[in-house]
Amino acid sequence: MRIGGTCRSRCQPDIRGTNRAEAPSVPLISAKLAEQVATAAGGRLVGLVRRQRCGTTQKCPWDLVVTLGQEPKDRAAAAWIIADEIMRSRTDLDTDSYQIWRDATLGGAKLTGVNRARVHAHAYAVFDAAAVQSKGSHGLAGYVGEWLWYLNTRDLPPVPGYSVEILTSPGPTVTDSGGDGLIIHRVDGSSRGFVFRLWEMKKYSGEANNAQSTIRGAWKQLNTKGARYLAQMSWGDKYLTPDTRTFVSSLVVQWAEAAPSGSGGVSVALNASATPTKAFHLSHDHFTTHIHPGALQGLVVAIDDLEGFAREVRGYVWSAL
Repeated sequence: MRIGGTCRSRCQPDIRGTNRAEAPSVPLISAKLAEQVATAAGGRLVGLVRRQRCGTTQKCPWDLVVTLGQEPKDRAAAAWIIADEIMRSRTDLDTDSYQIWRDATLGGAKLTGVNRARVHAHAYAVFDAAAVQSKGSHGLAGYVGEWLWYLNTRDLPPVPGYSVEILTSPGPTVTDSGGDGLIIHRVDGSSRGFVFRLWEMKKYSGEANNAQSTIRGAWKQLNTKGARYLAQMSWGDKYLTPDTRTFVSSLVVQWAEAAPSGSGGVSVALNASATPTKAFHLSHDHFTTHIHPGALQGLVVAIDDLEGFAREVRGYVWSAL
């Protein structure tokens, strides 16, 4: 279900050409130019990354996604795509607020009055200036990391026999507890008709290639709290087809029984300088409840100065406020 080349035991990431300069809090490239570059790349984050399959002989194979190209405008385009996707999601049915924000941001204008108030209400929980100043960007970088997982998962090319039935987007705040991501596939010829994978997302902002403890901690969370995370997800207000509803209603018991229809995944967003050549090879020692083939999957998203990139995303969101 992945694109790109494969490597067997040690994955050798190609991170040449990435910009290692620290990112500014306020993007140096205008939203309008960033949007133009993003559009030229197809308007999707997958058009600005390199994806590589790794650890194919391990019990937990993993994908390495390296973001971005060598030009600062590519980084700006990725930051814009994420900012735009976040605001589209946060405004939800309030499409007028989304359009007001987008038009002002691309036009380099500042919102005032009621228009500012309505857009600020949607952006506040994650991007409020006071919250960022008082707490630093720890939560912000983790939230952007969740969107890196989501967008790189959502826009994968389709696989014959598999279709995405449900893919949950990141939550509304940076402090949500519970499962970080869930994807349910409708699968032709499977016993239940569907399979699912519960994902735990982490960010590692260290410079050294030492994300193993972060990965280990994520697997331990899924190992001990996976059923609880699934139980916290609310489905009562969502329209589901009858067979999907039946499957979703039994997610917790499927996890508790370690049914082959349920699996786990861990995604880590980190600095490109900390990109591992080997990872997830010990995952099965920490996620022990599910042992069927394909039960474990890893993802590493590498980007220069993750914290700075998160501030760039915030810069585009907040530039009109």
